[in-house]
Amino acid sequence: MRRVLLVFAITAALLGLLAAPALASPKTFYVAPCGGNDTAHIQAAFNAAVTAGTGSTVQLAAGHFHTNNIVVNGFDGYFRGAGGGKTVIDTLRGVDPSAAGLAAAIPADPCPFLFAFKGGDLRASDMSFDITAASPAEPWYSDNETDVAAVFYVTGNASSSFDRVSFRAHAGDADGYNVDVDIFIEGVEQYDANDVTTFIGPTSGTDTVSDCSFQGRTAIKLEGLTAGRMTIRDNTFNEYYTSLFSIEDSNSQIDISHNQMRCSGGDNLILAQGWVELAALPAPRYRITDNHMVATGTAGGVWLDDESWSYDNAPNRLDAAIVGNTITLDNGGMDGGIDGYYAKGIRVLGNRISGTGLAGIMVGATASLGWTPGPASGWRIIGNDVSGVTATGDQYGVSTAPIWLGPDADRCLVVGGCTPTQVLDQGTDDTLINVTPLDPPTQAARAMVPFRAAASLEQMSGGVR
Repeated sequence: MRRVLLVFAITAALLGLLAAPALASPKTFYVAPCGGNDTAHIQAAFNAAVTAGTGSTVQLAAGHFHTNNIVVNGFDGYFRGAGGGKTVIDTLRGVDPSAAGLAAAIPADPCPFLFAFKGGDLRASDMSFDITAASPAEPWYSDNETDVAAVFYVTGNASSSFDRVSFRAHAGDADGYNVDVDIFIEGVEQYDANDVTTFIGPTSGTDTVSDCSFQGRTAIKLEGLTAGRMTIRDNTFNEYYTSLFSIEDSNSQIDISHNQMRCSGGDNLILAQGWVELAALPAPRYRITDNHMVATGTAGGVWLDDESWSYDNAPNRLDAAIVGNTITLDNGGMDGGIDGYYAKGIRVLGNRISGTGLAGIMVGATASLGWTPGPASGWRIIGNDVSGVTATGDQYGVSTAPIWLGPDADRCLVVGGCTPTQVLDQGTDDTLINVTPLDPPTQAARAMVPFRAAASLEQMSGGVR
């Protein structure tokens, strides 16, 4: 009897499964290189993946692909290649900032983006980008530039991850390169009646860049992220301008760790707030740990600039802890290892800085460098090894030191470690413990110029807003 009941139960269950609707499953859309223009095939695969729904995959085969603009709305899935060096993507001349699809999806930024994603959750992996043409894009921006503005552009209420993706630029007109930015993650831009920019960023965006390699002008630009999270770890950067340019990323957590970084023309990391006037939002929280940075030419290590003080009653909008990094300077005194302009309350702990540069750690030196003075207070500089720093500011007509507290610094704390620590303190109410203080030199007064005039947003961003 029990056997009969068991058979009956199994039969009923099977009949129920047959009667139930089939569960939808993610689909994979394969694209092989055609030997010519692959734009239409790649675009069609993304369109089909969006229609298929969450978890779908666009899979590129091994080989060389050539494509112009790909514009995708609401993609929530995987974009995969056959492996770095196996799936290689290049452009065709004709990446067009005025393309109909691009302008419709991203009206605020009509720039030549190679892959533009709005909304969704992009997970890209296992492919290489090798942009070879000297002029891969149609002329754009005020200078009729012909470089690709960004290889990947992600905007809207979106998340993204990039794993095992390599980027390589070649000769062009963006500071000598044909690609401006490799990965550009931007909050949605809005303009008021006076054409003042605001950034309405993803409210829940989570972005990750790991095990990737970059060689070109600027690796990652993160702009206008709001209440999001960014993780950058275990990557290799060899850039002219910067590895990460982060601006107006309010109320977001940004973790940068275990990367190998080399920069020759800008700074390995540029962290900026207050360059546009925003509503009062909590500060971004940067955690920069265990990276190895090399700065050559005119480059520096970490550059922090919080200009929100220039707006009436604006709160501090930049929070950073810089811990356990190794920074090597070889720039002839053009820039420092860790530079703070107008930033408050920054923690600099246990870093190892060596080589020749403007200073190992520099806080509040804007007045000495001829820029408008501003607040740089409450820094905690503890246990850093700067004994290997040769500091020189001769090209600015100032004397510096391995740790330099400039005239704008106040209420900063410097605690030396196990190695000799020399500090030049020109600030106010600073506290120095276990260090060798240097006598401030007599310096001639310098004409003050607004900082934004010296390094405007347009100059620092390379023309991509």
